[in-house]
Amino acid sequence: MIICVSFLGVFAVTYRLNQNYLRQVVETVTVAAAKTDLYPGEPLTPDKLIMAEKPVYGLDGDYVTEINGFFEGGPWYIGDIGIGAGDILRPDRLAPAAGAGGDWRWEFDRREKVRLIAVETNLVRSGGDWLWPGMLVDALVYIPGRESYEESRPAEIIGPAEDPLLKGLLVIDKKTTNGLSLNDQSLDDGYGRDLIPAVVTLMVEEHDLERVKALIRYNEEGKIYFSPTGNQSL
Repeated sequence: MIICVSFLGVFAVTYRLNQNYLRQVVETVTVAAAKTDLYPGEPLTPDKLIMAEKPVYGLDGDYVTEINGFFEGGPWYIGDIGIGAGDILRPDRLAPAAGAGGDWRWEFDRREKVRLIAVETNLVRSGGDWLWPGMLVDALVYIPGRESYEESRPAEIIGPAEDPLLKGLLVIDKKTTNGLSLNDQSLDDGYGRDLIPAVVTLMVEEHDLERVKALIRYNEEGKIYFSPTGNQSL
């Protein structure tokens, strides 16, 4: 009798487990999936996703059922593994903006009619570590004097008063002499020569090509320094 009861108990448990397994295998849910191959570090935008019906089994809750609502918590970037075309979007395999270059990479990817220009500078002598992504700055240009038989001219400093194209520039990144991006906490490990910010990336409107030309010309003819402004409203 005891053996029969035990057998029936084991049978009932096994039956229920099998039923749960079959239900999970058969049950489906509509989730976000990659439209094409998505590579590590790539910004994730809604147009790179499709909705697809997938089995619930094996998802373990790591999926997205509503694209617009998911991006309200963004921006997001593809993590180190990447996502293949057709694969389910797994939030655990994504990186937030703070771990993938900051919000301005996301901003630039989503905005239209903007362009970037990188300017060499010496932040030790001008803005120091006070130039942060999203900050507005004025540029000041030092043009060295020239003494020669054919031409003689004194050194000069050109600012926004002399050239309005130097006013209100938007910083979105700064890099070291080795081309490494810096953030507010990146100098905690020490401050050697290779960690000194030397390149500032600016974002301007696409039509503002004259401003880009002026910055290039000043960078070639002299030295550009940046001064943060008190009004930081965009």
